[in-house]
Amino acid sequence: SSVRLTITSDTSILKTNIESIVTVYNDLQSLFSNLGTVSDTSTDSMNGALSKDSAMINQLKSTIRGAIFADSGTKAGAIFALRDLGISLSQTGKMTFDDTKFTEAITSDYADVVTMLTANTTNQNLFDTTEKGLSQDIATKLESLTDTTGVVTVRSKNADTAVLDHKDELVKLEKRMEAVYQRYLSQFAAMESIMASMDSTKDYLKGQLESLSKAYDD
Repeated sequence: SSVRLTITSDTSILKTNIESIVTVYNDLQSLFSNLGTVSDTSTDSMNGALSKDSAMINQLKSTIRGAIFADSGTKAGAIFALRDLGISLSQTGKMTFDDTKFTEAITSDYADVVTMLTANTTNQNLFDTTEKGLSQDIATKLESLTDTTGVVTVRSKNADTAVLDHKDELVKLEKRMEAVYQRYLSQFAAMESIMASMDSTKDYLKGQLESLSKAYDD
């Protein structure tokens, strides 16, 4: 009785975790789509933040999809991969979960499912060359994307460097723009002075002409 309860609890947690994989995967695909959006080739303002880095997005998509849908190194019986637990991709690339297929696999091949996912081991050293099961293989592959030499980390550092470079350029540009502004401000002030002088001259001439006109009228 206690064993049955333990298995039921484990399978329930497993189902929840697999459903979470589906949700996270689909959310990630949406994020990739938004970041890579190219809606206007003439300006960057309407494009995604990574619209010019489609190669990285495609690499991340391919790596993640490959890791999740790979065959386990410890496949057992008829259970080879997560697809045997009900996970699949639709024609649009959306991940779906088949509850019926999952239940059938868990009911008939629970021990094989555990072997496929965990290699029947716990707390293995990551540097150990023995098989660790698909779940750890997926985790290791995903971690490799964000470790110190991972593509995400490297691109992020490069982006930080580019931002700092652009900040320096903006500071220099702001100084040049300030100098240009001050020059135009000075020119504007000079023009204002000239306009005031011309208005004064105009008023003087107008007054002189009116005086001459009155003189002749007399």
